[in-house]
Amino acid sequence: MKRLVLGVILLLWSYCCTCKALPAEWQLGADSLFLRHLCDTVMGKLDESDRQVLFNRLLNESRKRRNTYYEGTALFLLAKHYYGGEVDSMVYYMQQALPLLYKQNRLEELFRMKAWYVYALTRGKNNKAALDSINSLKRLALDLDYPDGIDMANQALADYYLSNDLKQEGLALYEDILAGMEKKDVPLVKRINIIRQLLNKAPGQEKKLEYLGLLKKYLDQCDRDGIVKLDDENRVSTLKYTMNRGFAMTYLHLGKNDLALRYLKQAEALLKEYNIANRQLEIKTIYAVYYWNIGELDKSIALYDELLQCYEHLDRTSTYINLLNSKGNLLVEARRFQEAAEVFRLYAIKKDSLSTANYYRELANMRTRHNIDKLELANRKLEVEALRDRTRMFYLWTGVIALVFVCCLLFFLVYLHRRHSMQLRKAKEKAEESDRLKSAFLANMNHEIRTPLNAIVGFSQVLIDEEDQEARRQFADIIQSNNDLLQRLISDVLDISKIESNTISLHYAEYDLPVLMSEIYNIILLRMNEGVELQLADCPPCMLYICLLYTSPSPRD
Repeated sequence: MKRLVLGVILLLWSYCCTCKALPAEWQLGADSLFLRHLCDTVMGKLDESDRQVLFNRLLNESRKRRNTYYEGTALFLLAKHYYGGEVDSMVYYMQQALPLLYKQNRLEELFRMKAWYVYALTRGKNNKAALDSINSLKRLALDLDYPDGIDMANQALADYYLSNDLKQEGLALYEDILAGMEKKDVPLVKRINIIRQLLNKAPGQEKKLEYLGLLKKYLDQCDRDGIVKLDDENRVSTLKYTMNRGFAMTYLHLGKNDLALRYLKQAEALLKEYNIANRQLEIKTIYAVYYWNIGELDKSIALYDELLQCYEHLDRTSTYINLLNSKGNLLVEARRFQEAAEVFRLYAIKKDSLSTANYYRELANMRTRHNIDKLELANRKLEVEALRDRTRMFYLWTGVIALVFVCCLLFFLVYLHRRHSMQLRKAKEKAEESDRLKSAFLANMNHEIRTPLNAIVGFSQVLIDEEDQEARRQFADIIQSNNDLLQRLISDVLDISKIESNTISLHYAEYDLPVLMSEIYNIILLRMNEGVELQLADCPPCMLYICLLYTSPSPRD
């Protein structure tokens, strides 16, 4: 038996260990596993044209499966997709994502979205709203005790400075943010993102070299730590390529062609080693500038022709126009004026078409914003109507409840009134009954008291006129008996009052029954009408214990 129990325990233990050893995906439900796979697919195609479709599919699938985590992720990705382009669409998805991210305590994504909104306001020259949003972002970070949120707010403020021609203040604030990140030892990816901002806004080539040096220091640290990927969007190899390309372009601007060529070759080698896509044209552009700098104009012109052909097919109009301008200047330097004139003519046409396209694009955006405003106004009207309906229903139900309450209150008051009336009627009837009984009692007592008094008065008068001693003695006994009766009546009245006040006490005494009967006979005899004869029969004397009511503790005779 013990072996069996031990075997079962070992089996259960091995099963639990096996479950713990399973991959995390295997321990998830089917819906979560599917959504994770879909999310990984989306994140792996961030540079592809169908990413918007994938984002929307992730959003629809997560809502269908009621998975709020991946719903928040999809909304975040959609807001990021529209950031820098369609601001209204970004705001639309951001407003849906913020409550979910806040509820799930995903502060990093929440603050990033709010920072994007500030950047959009800044680029739209909506300065007051941008500053208000920055202050709101700082307050939220302080309320949630989230230091990274304060850094994001300061980054937004630095971007605001740079966008409003306050370059010195903006760069100084970015450098302060970077220094603070160094002290707090925040993740390298955040520090590198600051370096990127500084490189884009650097006022001169010397400053760019300084920032590129910091970037190199961080990437060397990644190599020492064996880090190949900072996050889903930042691979170390891509960052190294960006660094070497930056060094090459900076040194070309400074006229240090040898150093530029060295970094250019390193960037090209990284492209081949890590198969970094969509960057070959950048390398060719830098090579074109390099050959221009060293005087090999024909090689530079050939590269510009190749680049123009590629960008024309890629529909990169602005880059294509810039390349036309550069090629025109290059042809002028090569003294090929006729070709240069043709290039500048094409440049003017493309620039005008770009301006026209931008105009119509801006017009379309304005029309879109107008339509969105109309939709928002319509939605607000619907919300107001819905609020009014809810308010009316609230007042209606409040009125119904109040009416029911008043009816119940009135019913209760009527009930109390009727109950009180019944109590009053009963009390009145009881009082009337008590009064009637009192009157009857007084009438009876009047009769009872008058009887012995009449006897006492009558026999007293007879006693005066009677001369026979035996008769006088008998009359005196009758007077004494009625006197005793009168005293007992008064004593009984007092006993009745004590009974009502619950102060009566019992007293036991012996009494001679024949004497009692004789007294009763004499009392009744006085009440008899004429013509009625009353006789007292003889009875043997006996002693009985009679319970009498007395107030005094002494026995009665």
